Amino acid sequence: MESFLTDTQIKILKLRKKGLTQEEIAKIMNTSRANISMIEKRARENVEKARNTLRIYNDIMAPVKLVVKEGIDVFDIPKMVFKISDENDIHVKYSSLEILDLIHKNVRNNIDKRIVKKPFVINILENGELSFY
Repeated sequence: MESFLTDTQIKILKLRKKGLTQEEIAKIMNTSRANISMIEKRARENVEKARNTLRIYNDIMAPVKLVVKEGIDVFDIPKMVFKISDENDIHVKYSSLEILDLIHKNVRNNIDKRIVKKPFVINILENGELSFY
């Protein structure tokens, strides 16, 4: 499968996930810790670019965009998602609790004590997936 990551970057990320330090990986790969650090940093940058690319793609392709404005109670957002999805004949793949969890994972910095402090967009894709922009 094609990837934005090199084989070396993948190997290093797998070893880091297993709990190895950069120093330990450097010994295994017969290189310096600084080199491992640089490769790992570039791998993480590539992953972030790939995520951003998917966000942009989803924003372009999403048939439904729900703008969540400042002042909205987070607990009202799932109802809003279901309402606009139903109006557009899209079956959302998530329950209310799962939507709240996705909000927490993706835009928690936009929320303070259940209230939206900074607006954000929820893209509702044709397959019922949600993405946040």
